[in-house]
Amino acid sequence: MVGNQKQVNAMNNILETIKTVSHEQIPDLAHDKFVQVYSQKFGAEKAEAFFEEQKNLFINELTYGSYKDLLKNADAMSIYFAFLFLAINGLSIEKGNTTTCYLECKRVKIGENQGKDGKNYPVYQSNAVITVTGYGEIILRQRAKQIRSVDSPKVVYDCDTFRYGESDGRPTLTWEKCLPRPQGSRVIACYVRIIKNDGSVDYFVLDTDEILRLKQYSGKANAYWDNNARVMVPRPNALYGKADDGSDIDTGFLKSKTVKHAFKGYPKLSIGAGGAFESDKDLDPVDNANVPATPEEAPANGVQVNTDESDPFNQ
Repeated sequence: MVGNQKQVNAMNNILETIKTVSHEQIPDLAHDKFVQVYSQKFGAEKAEAFFEEQKNLFINELTYGSYKDLLKNADAMSIYFAFLFLAINGLSIEKGNTTTCYLECKRVKIGENQGKDGKNYPVYQSNAVITVTGYGEIILRQRAKQIRSVDSPKVVYDCDTFRYGESDGRPTLTWEKCLPRPQGSRVIACYVRIIKNDGSVDYFVLDTDEILRLKQYSGKANAYWDNNARVMVPRPNALYGKADDGSDIDTGFLKSKTVKHAFKGYPKLSIGAGGAFESDKDLDPVDNANVPATPEEAPANGVQVNTDESDPFNQ
């Protein structure tokens, strides 16, 4: 009991100190807990090296990253738990073609205040959060023994032969690529093949309906206030394209979206405080009070993952 109380007191002291230091100093305050957690889950041999690596990457994001201006006003406790999230899940925020997670800032409603007019108005707080990409989710689901591997995503065009359905309760998919593809061929879907832990095969298909649904969510999530028209203007990510049927979507962007949403029918994973899955962020209910007032105020939407046909998801 005495030992436990000492740990509680030490943690309380750290949490109080966090409120008085700069955000760049918080990783050092989290050192002992970070190394302890990582050692318990992944072994002590690389714990210190992983801490130093992630500390430098984390501070770099706070200082130079896409969300640096918003993170300056982030709640200090959220910075602390976002950093610990990396140790808990053994993921790195190092950027690359298959980035597993990244640091961003999200405003969350924490209550309401009554205005001079007697009406209640929402109160928001900026929180740091680690967002897990589709590639990071693959790693976590492999560790959880849900899947063995995921093949590279394949983009399907309207000139290809493509069928997707079920046979005897099992998913079936056939795809034959048209070569050469006619000029003006339109994108109609993207799919990945998933090998489950028991060796069975599963497929996830992101078709036109899903593409348009995600584009609509993106438009709402990135909407901005038009002072002249006095309305919120939807602004979907430009990579979704301009075509009404979604057929001109950027194919690299489409592949990353397919990987990101491939596990929406799978059991939820517990990843702890300080983080969230990118797939959940796409479908979060939108509160427009949480949206930057003008396009210029909005940072880039996290890390865009550039995929190609040779990405070795299943190696």
